[in-house]
Order: sequence, then C-alpha cells, then structure tokens
Amino acid sequence: MASSGCLQCFCQQEYKDDPEHYYTNTYGSPDDSAICAKYSDAVFSVYIWTTALSYLLIGINYVLRTVCIMLVDWIGFPTETERLSKTTSVTFYVQFFNSAFLLMMTNANLSGQVFSFGLISGKIPDFNSAWFRTVGDIIVGAMVFNAIYPVIEVGMYWGLRILFRCLDRGCSCRGRTKSTSIQGYVSVQQGPVYFMHFKYSTILTSVYITMLYGVGMPILFPIACFSYLVLYILEKTYLFYGYVMPPMYDERLSNDVLNKLQFAPLLFTIFGYWMVSSNQLISNEYLTPKTLSTDLYDPQHGYASIFSPKGWEGLNWPLLVTFILLNFIWYFGEWFAGCLYKCFPSMQIGDIEIDESIDNYWKSLDADDRKWSKREEENVRENLSMKLLTDS
Repeated sequence: MASSGCLQCFCQQEYKDDPEHYYTNTYGSPDDSAICAKYSDAVFSVYIWTTALSYLLIGINYVLRTVCIMLVDWIGFPTETERLSKTTSVTFYVQFFNSAFLLMMTNANLSGQVFSFGLISGKIPDFNSAWFRTVGDIIVGAMVFNAIYPVIEVGMYWGLRILFRCLDRGCSCRGRTKSTSIQGYVSVQQGPVYFMHFKYSTILTSVYITMLYGVGMPILFPIACFSYLVLYILEKTYLFYGYVMPPMYDERLSNDVLNKLQFAPLLFTIFGYWMVSSNQLISNEYLTPKTLSTDLYDPQHGYASIFSPKGWEGLNWPLLVTFILLNFIWYFGEWFAGCLYKCFPSMQIGDIEIDESIDNYWKSLDADDRKWSKREEENVRENLSMKLLTDS
C-alpha cells in the first residue's frame, strides 16, 4: 500500500480532525483494517530507516577511513609529510564519494537526458521534492551526526584511556602501577597519537558536501560551521591535555589541502545552477501529471536549457558565469598570471630577502647571559670532558 498521495492527505487530515480514533478507524475498508494505522506504521518505518542510514553512513566512513590509512601505511612513502598527504587525499576521495555521490547516483534516473551516464536504474530524474525527502534528508542527517561525532569519539577514547589506567593500578584510583618498565608506564599514561590526515579529510568532505548541495539545502552551511567549531574546540583542548606532542610538519600538507579546496566553488556554482534552473524546484507551473504511480516525473529540465533564454534568467546567469570564470582560472590561471607578469613585471611578488644585520650569537647576548653561558661551558668541559659550544 502506498504511503503517499491520496492516502497521505486523507490520514493527515483525519489526524487533525479526530486524533483519538483515526488510528483505529477502518473507514469502510473491505478487510476491516485500520488504513491510517498502516499508513502511520509505513511512515514510521521509513523514518527509522532514513535516520539509521544517516548514522550508518558515518559508520561506513569510519571503516573506510581506517582501511585507507592501513593501505597507505602498507604501501609506504619516503617522508612522513608525503605519507600524510596521500592518506588525506585517498581518505577524502573515498569518503566524499560514499557520502555525497553514491546516494545520488543510486537514486538517479537520467534516461530522459541526452547523456544518462548509465544512471537509469533509480526513480528520481532531477532535484525535486522526492529527492529532498529521501536523499537530501539522509545527507542532512549525516552532516548533523558528523558534527557531533567527534565529541562521541573523544569520549570513547578518553573512557578507554581512564579504563587502562585503572586496570594498571589494580582497578583502583590511586594504587601502585603494574608496569615493570618506564616505557610500559608511559604507554599507559600518555594520550593517543595526534593524527592530522583523517581530520583534514573530514574537513574536506564537509566542505565539499556543503558546497555541492548548499544552494538547494542552505541548512548545510550552519551545520558545517557548527561542526568546524566543535572540531576546533576539541582539537585545541586535546592538544593541550590529551594528545602526545605531535611532530613538526612542513607546509606541504596544508598547501595540499588548500589546493584541494579550490575545486569546491566549481561544484557550488554548477550544482547551484542546475538547482536554480529547475522549473519544478522553484515553481508549481511546470508540473506534469503521471499516468501511473510507477512512472517517472517529467522534470522538463535538460542540458539544452543552457542554450535557451530560460537558462539565463534570475540567479541562473551569475552562477553560470561564475562557473565559467572559475574553470578558466582553474585550468589556465597559472598561464594567465605568467602572461600578466610579463606585461606588468611590477605586479609580481617575488621572494623577499631579509637582511636584518643581526650580530653573531655571543655579541647578541647581554653581559649576564654571556657570563652564564661561559661558566656552563667551563663546567661541562671540566666535569664531563665534552663540548657544548665551539671555541670561536
């Protein structure tokens, strides 16, 4: 029994008119079944599965993240920064595809378009109300859970840390340690290792999902901001009170992440253009009735709209022009900048050579520091027969 259409309207109205008996009334059903009860059960079942799928999406991302980290570690790279950069990239690509594209592709049916890209098995031909009720709702739920998941993860790891400390002291708060070596004691007492790669990939995934669907679902922007605030507070707190002192990384990992972020505005403009150019999404004047409930909606929205005046109305043309400009900058930006610098050399910002005329180390010290350093060096040479400083 379908849980939408006339039955949905009927049961919703009956719930408003007679909320005490609508769940048990048969309303003349041939088999004396409570049709609105069946409708409510179906709606509740869909809600449970949709909510569970949002949580399951984050769980799958956690498994994929772990597998990607293990694979990159197994492959091996010559430097730590390169290893982290590859881990960030692979984890981001896998999580982004799983979170943003997989649901959209499995539900899409582009058989009415010129190029279907093989997406003809789904039931949703465009970004319409059905897409937002199903796929869109799952994506928003996943983003909300993703915002609070770091709190849950930190709580679990903190709980395990306290548990292992308690077991090391014989299930007491202030007992003697069971560790027989300093390294064993340190491994129990110290916090977890600080990993940057999957945190960067999580930030990239949130940014890309928000930019991908943000025009049609603006609620994603405050959700993303909230998730970054939560992550910032937790990371700041844990860096001071939880994590082991992280190693010193150079700027290559951060620059690699910033380079990946440059592509996000392209997705924002092209997906935003497709959403705002949809006639059925912003108006009720282009709806086509279906003959059967299993028929696909006729979106009246094709690739050819870009070549028609309709495709350049309202918000359509700013997004489309911005997409074209960003594409030009993305693919030809360096070449254009080189030509510009040749024509106007004064615009180029080169490397700045700093010459502060700083004196040598000893002359930079004041009299007390110089005397202390000299006495310290004399003491080391006399008692330990070694040198800390040069003679010159």
